[in-house]
Amino acid sequence: MQIFTFISDVLLVAATLGMALWCRILSQRLKAFNDIDTGLGGTIAALSLQVDDLKASIASAAASASAQGDDRARILSAATEKADDRIGRMEMLLASLEDLEEEASDRLLRDPVPPVGIEPMPSFRAARTVDFGRGGR
Repeated sequence: MQIFTFISDVLLVAATLGMALWCRILSQRLKAFNDIDTGLGGTIAALSLQVDDLKASIASAAASASAQGDDRARILSAATEKADDRIGRMEMLLASLEDLEEEASDRLLRDPVPPVGIEPMPSFRAARTVDFGRGGR
């Protein structure tokens, strides 16, 4: 029995020494990992600072884009209102030109001979129906 006790003590000491060696290696690795200057911990710390800076710059850019977007939306709205107003004016001008053209055609029907030295001009309707890209109507 004495031999079994001795063998168990030797195995217990060997296991303890193995665990002590393992703990020492693990401790050195953790120190190298957490070293702020050269280890991975320093890299992680630097990256976390960069991430914080990036978040701040993204928030700043989003705020400025939002402010500029409001200004641009207001400018676009004003331009759209001006365009709508001008569309109405152009429609009125087109209607008045068509009325003038009818009056001119009535005058030509009453007096078919144009005055001397004045060449007849094409009508407004004819100019609108000509497709200049194809050369015809």
